[in-house]
Amino acid sequence: MSLTRNRSLVARLWVVFLVNGAVLSSWAPRIPEVKHLLGLSDSELGLALFGVAAGSVPALLLTARVLDRVRSGPVCVVTALVFSASLPLLGVVDGVWQLTGVLMVLGAASGVLDIAMNTAGIAYQQHTGHRVLSRLHGAYSLGVLAGALGGVAATEGGATVTEHFLAVAVVLVVLALACAPTLWSQPRSPGVRGGAGTPVVVRNRRFGLPVGIAMLAVSGLLIEGLVTDWSALLITRDLGAQASLGAGTLALFSVAMFVSRSAGDAVLNRCTERAVLTTVAVVVGCLVVLGSIVAHPVAMAVSIGLVGLALGPVFPVAVSRASRSAPGRAAAMTAQVSAAGYLAYLGGPPVIGFVAEVIGLPLAFAGTVALCCAGIAFARRPGRRRPDGDRGRLGVR
Repeated sequence: MSLTRNRSLVARLWVVFLVNGAVLSSWAPRIPEVKHLLGLSDSELGLALFGVAAGSVPALLLTARVLDRVRSGPVCVVTALVFSASLPLLGVVDGVWQLTGVLMVLGAASGVLDIAMNTAGIAYQQHTGHRVLSRLHGAYSLGVLAGALGGVAATEGGATVTEHFLAVAVVLVVLALACAPTLWSQPRSPGVRGGAGTPVVVRNRRFGLPVGIAMLAVSGLLIEGLVTDWSALLITRDLGAQASLGAGTLALFSVAMFVSRSAGDAVLNRCTERAVLTTVAVVVGCLVVLGSIVAHPVAMAVSIGLVGLALGPVFPVAVSRASRSAPGRAAAMTAQVSAAGYLAYLGGPPVIGFVAEVIGLPLAFAGTVALCCAGIAFARRPGRRRPDGDRGRLGVR
């Protein structure tokens, strides 16, 4: 593969990751308005929102089977188009069951796209030996931020839900179509199904996800979900800040995650994964503990922003390690690590809410982060050694 084609493929994958991040984050700021328009109770809204998880988790696992037979590039294109084009349906639903059904479709599309795009990134890494997953996940973080800010702007500007989602869908569909020629013709890479390569003979048919890799994914995404769902409330209610600081903290965290993930590949090319993960565990733990001890809203906001700068590479490293744990079954291992991580991301924060009822949000917040940092520290050593000690070119020769 030529250098120009390599760069073109990475650029198109970057756009696909951005599209994936932008869809559901565009919906999030309009949830209160949709709830009001449909006259939903809190429990009915909770049921509808569960549709995302109900659609995404099965799709994460089923997509691995599909990618054993087809290349990941075309799946990325088709799913990105379906995912984007389905967004306006949220503006025309009439009742809780229609809303739940549409969110299940969006969740399923998100799950399929997540596995396909990560598998394509892994295929590229194994074919070229160059890390790209962290910067690709940076594009996802940028898409989340862009979708959320666009939703806020549309709400403030008086655009209806349907108008807003139609505009977003048009932009994202155009971006997905622009990526189609390159991704559709993505060459096969030896040793990776779904990215994919000539099918390989695998002696061991059991592909259980190693505990350390699962712990790494769960710990990284649980911290991210915790900050996303609870940091604004912690700063405004428990630390007495204005609502603007709470919203600003979340925006700061999103920007920091984008920067961290975008720079993650360069960092991992120069440092071992073990050293990076050890640093993340120590720095994130100290930041949150220090912010909790100071108990000042600005101090906590700064701490959370710095957490975002440190946390970015954790989940991309988990995905890379999962693919290396069973060469030739990248899609299956990506599905398992994603399912574990996103289950923590979606299900962890609500559980923390129940814990906070008993011990208070500040203690629940700090305690959860501390446990996750311990998990990252425990999982910092790779499950098996590679000749290059997990540096640079991924051990691909």
